[in-house]
Amino acid sequence: MTRGWARRGPGRFFFAGLGLAALVGLWQLGFTLGGPFVLPAPAETFATAWSFVRSGAVWQPAAATTGHVLAGYAAGAAAGLALGLIGGSVDALGTALQAISTIILGIPPIIWIVLALFWFGPQGLVPTFAVAIGIGPLVFAAALMGMRAAHPELEELADAFRAPLKQRFLEIRLPQLSVALAPALTSALGFAWKMALMAEVLDASSGLGGQIALARANLDLPETMAWVVIALALLLVTDVLLAQLGRWLRAAA
Repeated sequence: MTRGWARRGPGRFFFAGLGLAALVGLWQLGFTLGGPFVLPAPAETFATAWSFVRSGAVWQPAAATTGHVLAGYAAGAAAGLALGLIGGSVDALGTALQAISTIILGIPPIIWIVLALFWFGPQGLVPTFAVAIGIGPLVFAAALMGMRAAHPELEELADAFRAPLKQRFLEIRLPQLSVALAPALTSALGFAWKMALMAEVLDASSGLGGQIALARANLDLPETMAWVVIALALLLVTDVLLAQLGRWLRAAA
């Protein structure tokens, strides 16, 4: 996800709004040229989406998707961070874990989702697992890079003064680690939403993705697009929150 528009001040929101308006204009053009069997009218879609919000039908699926995202993100980020710290401390182990991480990243997300459907069934664990398996290698790579980015001169200086391990980590490793982790963690959370929605659509059991799958099964194109619009609105809200989180992490670094 691109967060440049969200991190450069309020003036950027105006131009972002223009971009979204242009996108809706292209949508309207597609409806005009292709008809309702290709794309529903934007006005009808937004009215349907608003009816879901007004009736309260949106809150349970939105909460379920948010839960899948946060649970999978927390599990994947924690595992990736822990393995990255260990791999950065033991070079041989880090190289071995890096090879495994590359293999995991090389497997398309759809394959993991299909496997998770066999392993867990339609019990709501599929989206959480998909997010975790997608996030873990990204955070691991960033943590490993941060651990390996420490300046040798600082390490030699710490050796000369016999600095304790805690001080070495806080004053040498942590600043470099924060610089590497900040963009990875913020980007990973945006990626987590996409993974969760894709898994929910295939799982068709809960969340916003489940509602999209249900509307698709009913051949209700306006309702399908309405749920897509709601999901995209949550993604945009997340985009703004991620920009603020990125600023906090960079300031802490």
